[in-house]
Amino acid sequence: MKHFNLKERYFSNLFGDILAGLTTGIVALPMALAFGMASGLGAEAGLYGAIATGIFAAMFGGTPGQVTGPTGPLTVVTATIIASHLKHPEYLFCAVILAGLLQIFFGLIKTGQFVRYIPYPVVSGFMSGIGVIITLIQLAPLFGLKGYGDAEEALVHLIDIPKHINFEATLIGLLSIVVIYLFPLITKKIPAPLVALIIGTIISVYYKFDIPRIGEIPQGFPIPKIPIIPFEELHLIVPAAFTLALLGSIDSLLTSVVVEKVTSKRHDSDQEQIGQGIGNIAAGLIGGIPGAGATMRSLVNIKSGGTTYLGGIVHGLFLLAVLVSIGPLASIIPLSCLAGILITVGIGILDYKGLKSIGKAPKEDVIVMFVVLLLTIFVDLIMAVIAGVALSSVLFAKKLSDKSFSTHSSFDNLEHLHSIASHIPPNLRKKVYSYTFNGPIFFGEVKNFDIALTKMQDVKYLIIKFYNVPIIDQSGSYAIEDAIEQLRKRAVKVFFVGITPLIQASLSKIGTMEIISENHCFDSFEAALESIKL
Repeated sequence: MKHFNLKERYFSNLFGDILAGLTTGIVALPMALAFGMASGLGAEAGLYGAIATGIFAAMFGGTPGQVTGPTGPLTVVTATIIASHLKHPEYLFCAVILAGLLQIFFGLIKTGQFVRYIPYPVVSGFMSGIGVIITLIQLAPLFGLKGYGDAEEALVHLIDIPKHINFEATLIGLLSIVVIYLFPLITKKIPAPLVALIIGTIISVYYKFDIPRIGEIPQGFPIPKIPIIPFEELHLIVPAAFTLALLGSIDSLLTSVVVEKVTSKRHDSDQEQIGQGIGNIAAGLIGGIPGAGATMRSLVNIKSGGTTYLGGIVHGLFLLAVLVSIGPLASIIPLSCLAGILITVGIGILDYKGLKSIGKAPKEDVIVMFVVLLLTIFVDLIMAVIAGVALSSVLFAKKLSDKSFSTHSSFDNLEHLHSIASHIPPNLRKKVYSYTFNGPIFFGEVKNFDIALTKMQDVKYLIIKFYNVPIIDQSGSYAIEDAIEQLRKRAVKVFFVGITPLIQASLSKIGTMEIISENHCFDSFEAALESIKL
C-alpha cells in the first residue's frame, strides 16, 4: 500500500466520520439483507459481504468518503452464477476470492484510468439494463412467490404470478414501496428503506401473515474459512471470477468518479482497485457476496459529514454489531418487503437522464445505449460492456471519417500560391496536387484518403502535408505505403512535408519509412515545390 499519513487518512474528521458511518450503516442494512436474498445465498451472505468489503475496501482503498458493499450489478452476476453454473456455494466463494486477487492485479498494473474512457451511452445502457434485471427478478418475490436469478426466466414466468399470488405478501411488498417513496416527504433524516423494513415486518408479525420470510440467520462473528474445490473444476470459476473482478472494478471506479466530483478530492483509481480486491477476498473467506463502491451509500456518507476513509470502516463495524446483537430478529423479515426495497433500487438505477435524451441525442449514441441495454438483460453484463465500447468506437470512427477535416486540391486551383512557384509551367500546375491531413491518420481517415486518390486522374506530383497530424495508426501507415506503390506505378512522384519525429518513429516501426525516399521528405511546402522539375 502507498505511504500515507495515518491521522489524515482516518482521524482528521473523527466525530463527523463516525456519525456519517453510523448513518450509512443504517441505510446499508436493508440493502445488505435484500441483496443477500436476491443473490440466492441468503440474507446472511449479504450482511457478511457488506461487513467485509465495507471495512477492508475503506481501509486499503483510494477514494476518500467512498462506501463499499453489495451492489445491483454484482448481485445480478452472483445470482446468475449461482443459478446457472456454480450451484455449490464453495465454488462461488472461490470465485469471489479469485476476483479479489484479479482486482489487486488490475490495480498493480494500473488499469484504473481506463474506466474514464467508457462512453456515456455504454454506462447508460448498462445501468438501465441492471435496473430492469433487478426489477424483473424481484417481481415474483414481491407477490409472495419463488424468485428467479435470471431475468429471462423471470420474464417467462410472469404469466404464472396471477395464478399463485399471495395477497398478504403482496400487501407488505406494495406497502414497502409506498413507504420508500412517501416517507421522505415527512423527513429525510431517517432512511426510508429502514422504515419500510420495520413497518412491513411489524405489520406482518402482528397480523400473523403466512408469507415467506428470511429465515434463520447465524448469530455471532462469521468464521473465516478457505473454500476448497477440486483442481479439475477450477476452470468453472475462472470465467466467473474474471466477470466479477471486471464488473466490480468498473462499478467501483464509476462511483469513485462521482465521489470525486462531489468532494473535489482526487481519488487513486489503482489503489481503489487494490482495496476492492482485498475487501472481496475477505468477503469470500467469510461466506459473503462480493461488493463494490456503492454510489448511493457513498453519497449518504458524504452528505452526513464523512470526509475520510473512516466512514466506510465504521459502516462495516456497525453492520457487524447488528449481526452479533439482533441477527435472530432479522429472520422474521418478509421477503416481499425486501423485494419491494429492491424494486425501488432497480427503478432508481435506471438512467432517466439518458432515456429522456433519446429523441435529442445522436442516433449513434442511442443505438449503442439500446444494444448495451438489451445485451445486459438477455445475454451477459461483461459482454454488454465490451460490445458497447467496441460499437461506440466503430461508430465514432465512422462519424469522424465522414466529417473529415483533411483537404486536397490541384495546385492550379490554389492561386494564392502561384507566386512561390513561378518556375512551374502553367500546364504542369494542373498535374500537381496537395493533400493535407488535419488530424490523426487512422483507419477511418484511410477511406477519405483512398477516395481522394481516385479523383487525381492526371496527377504527376502529389505533396502530402503532415503538419497537423498528432498520431498515425497501423491502418494509416499501410494506406500511405499502398498509395506510394500505386502512384509510383503511374509514374507519380510523392513528396512528404512536415513529418514530425513522432510520426517518423511510427512510420519507421511499421517499415513505411523504408519506402519513403529521404529525397522526397521536406520541412516546408515551398521546399517541396522547388523540387518539382519538368
